[in-house]
Amino acid sequence: MSSPLTANVRYLAPEWCDSETAPNIGDWQAMAAATVEHSVPIENARDIEYGLDTTGFTLTRHETSVDFRDESAIVAQYFTELAPLVRERTGADEVFVTHHFVRWGEPEDFEAGYAGFLHGDKGLDDPYGYTDARMAELDIRLAPDQEYAFAWYNTWQPVDREVSQHPLVVMDARSVPREDIHDYFYTSIGNHPPESAPGFAEGHRFFYFPRMQTNEVLMFKQLDTRPDRAPTCLHSAFEDPTAPADAPLRRSIEVRWMCAFKR
Repeated sequence: MSSPLTANVRYLAPEWCDSETAPNIGDWQAMAAATVEHSVPIENARDIEYGLDTTGFTLTRHETSVDFRDESAIVAQYFTELAPLVRERTGADEVFVTHHFVRWGEPEDFEAGYAGFLHGDKGLDDPYGYTDARMAELDIRLAPDQEYAFAWYNTWQPVDREVSQHPLVVMDARSVPREDIHDYFYTSIGNHPPESAPGFAEGHRFFYFPRMQTNEVLMFKQLDTRPDRAPTCLHSAFEDPTAPADAPLRRSIEVRWMCAFKR
């Protein structure tokens, strides 16, 4: 097994963990005010066993010829390619894309750059978060006479080249008790339900997949409403201290999926 590397991650600041209100984090200044940096060991996930319902993440492979600069090809081809993979890996009966974003390496841009603090993209206290109107807007159609449980996932795939710098670090869901997770609001996208961010505690475990290739896909959980499973996988970009000084900036595509499971 390889030795862990040591790198900095940003947690929600202690004063917000004890507050009855949640911070708004929508730009670099707000992030710096609401979070605090900690140096942590980050282990090589290629050395361990992992799973969506245990650690909250998994790695799989997907070959694609999609030009990610072509938005229409992403929607028409890439989503269609990935849907069977998401269905197979999650066991879902229905899968739907709710959001996607391609990052081209713009670290100075808060939204288009790399996420600079540990977070999850859905709040655990608002587990459904999808009204009938929102589902209709996204063209999400489910059998009206069927009851479903829901879970939300991200797929994350490198674009153009392997990941040398700013990889994703993920927190082992088994190491993060529910009381360590708090709400925050991502204000740059307007009126939005709360999302999740952890406060620091001893015992959290961190993993990453070194040198991810363009045919590798990291899948991780945003929120699962089903009991006795990893509820979320908190994550962040981080600066890899072992990367060469001239390492190119990371390029990647992330897609968010709502998955429905028949009860």
